[in-house]
Amino acid sequence: MPKNGNLAKVAGSDFAPAQWNVIYLLVAVSALVSSLSVAIQPLLLDKVFGIAFEKEGAINADIEVVAEIFSIICVGWLGLLSDRIGRVRIIALGFLVTAAGAALSLVSLEVGLAVGTGGLSLFYLTRVLVTASADTVQLQLSTLVGDLSSFSNRPRLLGNVVLMMVFGGTMLVAVLMQMAPHPEGVFIIMVLPLLAGLAGFQLTRKTLTDVAPTDGDGVHPLRQVWLVISGDPRMQLAFAAAFYTRADLIILSLFFSLWCISTSDLLGVTRTFATAHAAVMIGILGLAVMASIPGWKRVIERHSRIAVIGASLSLAGMGYLMLGLFANPFNWLVILPLIMVGIGHAGCTVTLKVLAVDVSPRAILGSMLGAAYLAGGIGAVLLVQSSGYYFDALGPRAPFILMGTGKILVTAFAAWLMFNGIDETADHHLKSDRKVDWQPLVFLTAAMPFIWLLGRSLIEGYISNGSLGEAPVGFVNRYLGDCAFTFLVISLAMRPLQQVTGIRALAKYRRMIGLYAFFYALLHVVAYVTLEWAMNLDDMLADIAKRPFILLGLSAFSLLLPLALTSTDSQIKRMGGSRWKKLHRANYIINALVALHFIFAATHENGEPFIYAIAVVLLLGYRLDQWQGGRILRVLGLS
Repeated sequence: MPKNGNLAKVAGSDFAPAQWNVIYLLVAVSALVSSLSVAIQPLLLDKVFGIAFEKEGAINADIEVVAEIFSIICVGWLGLLSDRIGRVRIIALGFLVTAAGAALSLVSLEVGLAVGTGGLSLFYLTRVLVTASADTVQLQLSTLVGDLSSFSNRPRLLGNVVLMMVFGGTMLVAVLMQMAPHPEGVFIIMVLPLLAGLAGFQLTRKTLTDVAPTDGDGVHPLRQVWLVISGDPRMQLAFAAAFYTRADLIILSLFFSLWCISTSDLLGVTRTFATAHAAVMIGILGLAVMASIPGWKRVIERHSRIAVIGASLSLAGMGYLMLGLFANPFNWLVILPLIMVGIGHAGCTVTLKVLAVDVSPRAILGSMLGAAYLAGGIGAVLLVQSSGYYFDALGPRAPFILMGTGKILVTAFAAWLMFNGIDETADHHLKSDRKVDWQPLVFLTAAMPFIWLLGRSLIEGYISNGSLGEAPVGFVNRYLGDCAFTFLVISLAMRPLQQVTGIRALAKYRRMIGLYAFFYALLHVVAYVTLEWAMNLDDMLADIAKRPFILLGLSAFSLLLPLALTSTDSQIKRMGGSRWKKLHRANYIINALVALHFIFAATHENGEPFIYAIAVVLLLGYRLDQWQGGRILRVLGLS
């Protein structure tokens, strides 16, 4: 554990050395809980819940997506709240919820079957509780360290935090997962988060105290967050990098384990052995992260943060792409690309935390780190969701190719900034005050799902025989439909976010995101008509009669079409603002129809559509609350 006895003098804090040790211990424990729940999940679904292997990629990804969506909401909101009520109270509550979720997971199968909901449905809930609470704890502990740090020692202190996160999230997990092949080993692993949550709650209550003044002036911090990000290109790069970095350990822990399990039968080893082997590989990745952090701390202190983010992303990206070239996960040479990913992840993660704390005003530090988590969480949702589909449709190495291409994209953005003279001085101040618009980065990010799909089909070299490359039509169609619904929900959320924060600039992104929703919906319909039924009208009508929920999707698309056609400035002027707004209120109906379409189309073990439906209900509830005067938001402290 890092020795930092001199830290008691940081930022006027009276923290004793023992309290710093507790902070680092709690960071490791929360990371352990978060990563352990991901590492054991494939084995639980296989051995306990009996999920068919051909569905494991999508089901594992769905559970992770559900957990991440709720984690985004909880961590983001609590990040804002922490600037008003302090960090320690939220940390203690997070550990308590972790213990509750872990306790429920032990009996999820039995209770779910007893009440008629099914064990897997309840397992979704337990994963949500554990993931959201553990992630909240990690963010609040990082924010507490940010409160205590100064410009000179910040790379070292936050580097220590990342070191302990990785130690708990990879090294300890790798050791503990070796119990999986032994009798009662899975049960012991499932009990550990419960014990960790209870111990963390007691340590937090007895040891930690807040040091930052709370912000109770009633001014909502999100507008300040937006101004900080918009005014500093480094923060735009940092948030884009967070989008592709937050998912690293999730993707590797989940899909490397699934890759090992998928090849275990062919190689004559048990699935529990394969899970333990995957844990060892992830542990080696963790060693690479930990070993590289001291070097990255010195690099961050001496070099441009823009250059460091670009270098670390490119290294991790190349590691992912190399990993995608291997055919056998038990080949020990996979250690090399895993080490590359680990080193790159370490540099990017530490730099992002240091940069965010450097640039953030102290009064909104919790909000800024919460916003960075939000960016990473959205990336994790989209990347894990895409990876699940690609794992099932294209093979177990596809998720790594997706991650590699995304990181290379952000590396290019970092290079573009430096090429245009946007870089740091020796004392880490910007050389130029030039503003950088988000639109190009938003456009490219929103296009990535299509680029991945198109690129994969081109690699395979054909589109024929009822498939797009190697991807079965069912996966392609669902993938496009999920992308369309995701962008519909994001588009629906843009106006509430704009109204809550007062950030008017969000309006220019809302139209782009709405048009991307239409683009993916159009591809979804085209894939259904051409790839699935080869434009055979009789077969399509028979399919619609057999699955009436398709009419819900077609109705939503028919309402979406005029919205897309009237989204140009000329059409708005021609129609008049009032008529245009009335027409575009159909967006509310469209989201409701698609939510129902998604629910009825889903298999019984898939809980993801219900999470999307809940998001739609919440956003429509927001609009209703606005029509009623915004009373609910005032109670929640969001207005």
